[in-house]
Amino acid sequence: MNLQQGQMKLLELVNRAYNGEVMLPDFQRNFVWTRFDIEELIRSILEDIFIGTFLILETDTQNPPFKTIFVLGAEKVNKHIQPKPHILILDGQQRLTSLFYAIYSPDIPLKNTETAYAFFIDLSKLAEDNVDEAIFSWSKNWKEYRSILEHYKEYDYSKLKERKLLPLTIFSDSSKFFEAWYSEPNYQESFNDTEEAKKVFSYLKRFLDYQIITLTLGLSYNNKPEEIASLFERINKTGVKLSTYDLLVARLYKFIKLREEWEFVYEQNPNIQKLASRIDNTDVPYSFIQALVLSKDKSIKAKDMIKIDETILNKDLWDKVVELTENKVLKLMFEINKYGIADVEQWLPYYPTVTLMIAFYLKHNHPDIDKLNMWYWSSIFSERYSGSTDTMMMRDFREVSHWFEDNSKIPEVVEQIRVQLSTGAYRLRDVKRIGSSRYKGVFNLLFKNEAKDFYQPENLSYNNLEDHHIFPKNFLEDQKVNVDFDTVLNRTLIFNSTNRKISNKSPAEYIREIIEIQKGKGFSEIEAESKVKDILKAHFIDEEMYMILKNTHRNLSSQEIEENFEKFIERREKLIIEEIKN
Repeated sequence: MNLQQGQMKLLELVNRAYNGEVMLPDFQRNFVWTRFDIEELIRSILEDIFIGTFLILETDTQNPPFKTIFVLGAEKVNKHIQPKPHILILDGQQRLTSLFYAIYSPDIPLKNTETAYAFFIDLSKLAEDNVDEAIFSWSKNWKEYRSILEHYKEYDYSKLKERKLLPLTIFSDSSKFFEAWYSEPNYQESFNDTEEAKKVFSYLKRFLDYQIITLTLGLSYNNKPEEIASLFERINKTGVKLSTYDLLVARLYKFIKLREEWEFVYEQNPNIQKLASRIDNTDVPYSFIQALVLSKDKSIKAKDMIKIDETILNKDLWDKVVELTENKVLKLMFEINKYGIADVEQWLPYYPTVTLMIAFYLKHNHPDIDKLNMWYWSSIFSERYSGSTDTMMMRDFREVSHWFEDNSKIPEVVEQIRVQLSTGAYRLRDVKRIGSSRYKGVFNLLFKNEAKDFYQPENLSYNNLEDHHIFPKNFLEDQKVNVDFDTVLNRTLIFNSTNRKISNKSPAEYIREIIEIQKGKGFSEIEAESKVKDILKAHFIDEEMYMILKNTHRNLSSQEIEENFEKFIERREKLIIEEIKN
């Protein structure tokens, strides 16, 4: 890639942004600097410190390669602005926007603030070479700021000169600055010492004349947007890290307005909204694009995704993937008795499974649901997508697609877990990390079983739940029992109110309470016990394990409690693994 090095006056770049001649590609969307960052940048310029290179792209104003946007605030301060991008800033947005904000002072709140800020130079501090304290900003709502305005609109320069305060807005026009410095009454004469005035002027002249180093991509690169996007992704080290989705939004704007399409889809499709949970969750629309790419048997690695064109993504294909996701894929995945995803944000084990499901339905229309389920549960319980996700997704898509057509071509992910299950090598004892897919997968099976709360036998789904230690942690610690109580095999879900009631009770105590609740409904002791066993069964607690819980009380020694715990855990692991086999 041929980059031409050069120089440009920083203020010229800012002024051209005011006129709409310098713009940003649409993937440069978020300005994230605070007022303190802006102050620090101004200090660097006054001290003639290098502020980094700017990567720019020369463009055809009538046909830029990306959708373009104005620098933040330009439309507010220039009501007649028209887009005529001669230059796009590929790297340097935060610095350019900071200077634009300080010099043109748009009424826009900065990050972590609720008001707009105005920036000033205290010339008396500059005279002392105290650059750190010379730069400051005032909220436009603050009375001190209002006191220097004339009729609450423009700056009253007589008051500013009296206090030796120079607003950064004066640099929007160099002639305006020179007039304020030399014309009567002027800033220069506010200094009694001529040498002081010269020193201050030399600082301000640095600001006027500050040159930035530019790396320029010529007009020929307007036909190579994928190379520009790829380069930008590699070099962008500051500000908000851009996703491949952001780059695609900008690249494909001539064929589809992705941001607008996504906003419409989010508002109109309840299942997709449930999946995304927030309109700014762009992982969801990106997964639609990944699914389209997979369905065409192409690579979804970021470097390849950047290069896709309108044959992969256009309005018709977008509408197709949205309709399929909303009305088929998510309807299927949100059936609790099939996949046990009671709450997407909390209990979806892996997001890539959604992308792959969409891709399978795009390519095969009516994929073999039994094979689809075998792939799904195999990937969840083998933690398939915990690393090298794109590579694994492409491999699984290819192998499962072949399997749909040929029963002998069993995918690696299915074959591996089958071997582990059939040889007894598969274990759940070491599963403790709450966010892992195996951990969530066990709880998906509880929802799939339509498990109920212990004390209030209502389905767990759509209730406030807590992750409960079946052998309560506090009880084990009180009894000085040294066991691995955080294993998923000692965990289940119950209502948070039930969890608080159980607290540090022994298993025998809370089992007795559950029985008494059932007896309070008019059941006999035997009938009540039968009801309790039915409730526990959906939690992978069979009759043998029920008896262990019923007989684990505080009168036992720590050794006896530990033995009961180990028997219970061993038995529960067998039951859950049997369900995984099924």
